[in-house]
Amino acid sequence: MPFDPSDMDDIRLVTLAQLMKAGAWQLELAHDRAEHLLIWITKGQGVALLDGARRGIGTHNALFVPARNLMAIELMRGGFGQALVIPDNADITLPQAVQHLRIRDVAAQGELTVLFEALGREQSAQRPLYHSAMRAYAELMAIWLRRHLADEPAPKHSAARRLVLAYSARLVESYASGASMADHADALGVTPTHLTRVCRAETGRTAAAL
Repeated sequence: MPFDPSDMDDIRLVTLAQLMKAGAWQLELAHDRAEHLLIWITKGQGVALLDGARRGIGTHNALFVPARNLMAIELMRGGFGQALVIPDNADITLPQAVQHLRIRDVAAQGELTVLFEALGREQSAQRPLYHSAMRAYAELMAIWLRRHLADEPAPKHSAARRLVLAYSARLVESYASGASMADHADALGVTPTHLTRVCRAETGRTAAAL
């Protein structure tokens, strides 16, 4: 058997349904993850909390969420998506920020779908060197993502969005500290009322709910 390096935290492909085995709350509540996620939605619509804002998502949307970024996804009944789960320490060249791409070009849609299908076959068949093959396909997916990011304008965040992002980062870093929403608001130099108003406007959720 040829050497095929792997560990318990290797790259894996799952459906969005598999990310919420215990209930929809596992995706719908604001949370962060220890791994990077590359999500490809191929059916249905929904909403997501990404990059400090509420966004509509739908068929042929590609989402990239780096590890330790606050996120939430609500996909309507009948929707379907897959997620490539990439360990934070994986040697894959990935973007540094959250990305949301609406892919309208049919050829580009087909390219990513084919890569997901090929990686899924490797995972299912587990032939010799399948770990290495999955990492290679993951790198090709990362190249696909970076190519399409080149066509996207750099986002310009408003003051409100920057505040929500700063609050989100504090939640990720200190969610278990016992700090109240008012404590976070004070640390950010704003009132709890202002933080709540801005969070509701940007994300559809109050600061306390987040």
